[in-house]
Amino acid sequence: MSEISTKEFIKTILADKPARKELKKLGLTEKELDELMESVVVRQKSKNYNRILGEEERRIITIDAFGYLIHLLKLGSVNKEIFEKVIVLSIQLNGFLKKKITRDMIDNIVNYIIFSGIEDVSVRDLLDLFFIQENEINFDEEIN
Repeated sequence: MSEISTKEFIKTILADKPARKELKKLGLTEKELDELMESVVVRQKSKNYNRILGEEERRIITIDAFGYLIHLLKLGSVNKEIFEKVIVLSIQLNGFLKKKITRDMIDNIVNYIIFSGIEDVSVRDLLDLFFIQENEINFDEEIN
């Protein structure tokens, strides 16, 4: 690499979008610029993921639940694959539970997917979770 001020070089590289012309002013050759762009400067992928619910999905998932799921996506707590998996599992759960999927239910699904350690969570795995919550077993009750 050509003789370049390290301080200026680092400052330019760490800029949000280092321009080739700025790096060229520092004394880099075209070949060095190409190598640098390929190896050091990482282009961030767009984090935008636009998704709207279809008609059937809107009947199944509450607006609050979908908003919460979008919020988790924007925070980076879930990626788009988990996001879509939650929607698919919600539709399947609705078929068994016969009720709209709420924010709390979405939260439980997301937590189960992330913390269960099961790579391919199925609706069957979730049914036990929701069955237990629906029937709130009171272990303090006396059994006759």
